[in-house]
Amino acid sequence: MKKLKSKIKLQLMFLTAVFFIIFIANGCKDSSIMPQIDNLDFSAVSSPDSVGDVGILAIQSVKILIKDIKLNVSSSSQDTVNFKVGPYVLYLDLSTNVNVISVGFVPAGTYDKVRFMVHKLDDNETAPDPDFVDANGRYSVVVRGRYAGVDFIYKSNKSAHQKLSFPNALHVSLSEKSNITLLVKPYIWFISGGIYLNPSDPNSRNIIDNNIKDNINNNFKIFVDNDRNGVPD
Repeated sequence: MKKLKSKIKLQLMFLTAVFFIIFIANGCKDSSIMPQIDNLDFSAVSSPDSVGDVGILAIQSVKILIKDIKLNVSSSSQDTVNFKVGPYVLYLDLSTNVNVISVGFVPAGTYDKVRFMVHKLDDNETAPDPDFVDANGRYSVVVRGRYAGVDFIYKSNKSAHQKLSFPNALHVSLSEKSNITLLVKPYIWFISGGIYLNPSDPNSRNIIDNNIKDNINNNFKIFVDNDRNGVPD
């Protein structure tokens, strides 16, 4: 009987020691893991009317559905880091103020480009905003405004990949938060040959959609803007 008790006691002591070692090991492991703290702000700013005949076109609101925001690692054409997947709506502030639209974590390093998609909703996706779906289809961009005194709603159903280069490389660290600003020039979408197009004219649709999709006139620009003043650092 004494031998049995001694054996049981030794087994309990052994199990206690094992649990203690596991507890200590896990504690040390957890304390060595640094939490991923958001170190990058993604902001947006818009530019005002850029044509001399101010008042012909007055944009009142702009919504852009974007997804798959990635940062391109410098000196590499293939290596990218995911920032935000989405899709989510960029509500463009037309006051020319710089506004943070998303925050996230990216590994420390140097990046030279931003990639994202102007995204038309797929049939199986839930619309994050009812303006992006109606009886006629699904959309990627919704613009409200007035042309020659008449209200309009312009909806684009085009998707497009955008790849924008930083004028100066983005250097991200783990100890300081950086900010990049996307400059959007919505008025340029409605310009051809130096004059404004009527957004309600079906004959203008292809030109407007191509202006949005192809970034022909650099209507999207990205730059490092750590002081958030709307101009490149």
